[in-house]
Amino acid sequence: MSFTKDEFRTAKQELGMSASQLAKTLRMGTRADRTIRRYESGETPVPGPVSVAVEALLTGFRPKNYEDQNEQ
Repeated sequence: MSFTKDEFRTAKQELGMSASQLAKTLRMGTRADRTIRRYESGETPVPGPVSVAVEALLTGFRPKNYEDQNEQ
């Protein structure tokens, strides 16, 4: 089951990530921060695979090169 917009927003806050950081972590491509904001607003439903990936992040999973992707 996919996250609701509120669940997604809460998960992003728990991860302490900006829309841009989460998009990079999920390897969504350029300008995907807009897509993340659409998920949060409910404009676009959160796809199942994105929900699964965010759940994995919440449990402590970190992809290879995680630190490099989220340096600012």
